[in-house]
Amino acid sequence: MSSHKHLKSVSHNFGHSFISLMNYIGNDYFMGELLKQARKTGLDRLSVDILNNTAEPSDLLTKPMTKSIDYWNKWFPQLVEDSGSSMNFVSKATMVIQYDLKLARPYSSDSKYLENPFNCTITITDNRGKEYSHRHEGWWFPEN
Repeated sequence: MSSHKHLKSVSHNFGHSFISLMNYIGNDYFMGELLKQARKTGLDRLSVDILNNTAEPSDLLTKPMTKSIDYWNKWFPQLVEDSGSSMNFVSKATMVIQYDLKLARPYSSDSKYLENPFNCTITITDNRGKEYSHRHEGWWFPEN
């Protein structure tokens, strides 16, 4: 029997997978590509509507990034169902990734890389209006 309570773990697992080393595009990780675009444009926040498969602002997105977002958004329903919940319970799902471009430090293992802190928050709203949210935080640097 499907349960609403599993949506909390879905919010964690989706974000954890998206920002992980499993999300490699082109010749860098998604998070590195996003940081390069953020530095280039001065835009520090990416908002993704998972269910509608949209992301903004478009100035942050390259074609490989858009393709990656599409892939992960299409995986979301399977993750929900495999978790023991149901897409019938999901009325909204969003992800927001934000970098702090004003704060930077040399990467501890190789000072030629400069890293910035980020946070990634996934929020799922169920069909009763209850929100399940998880926030990931860390540091990232572009590899090329």
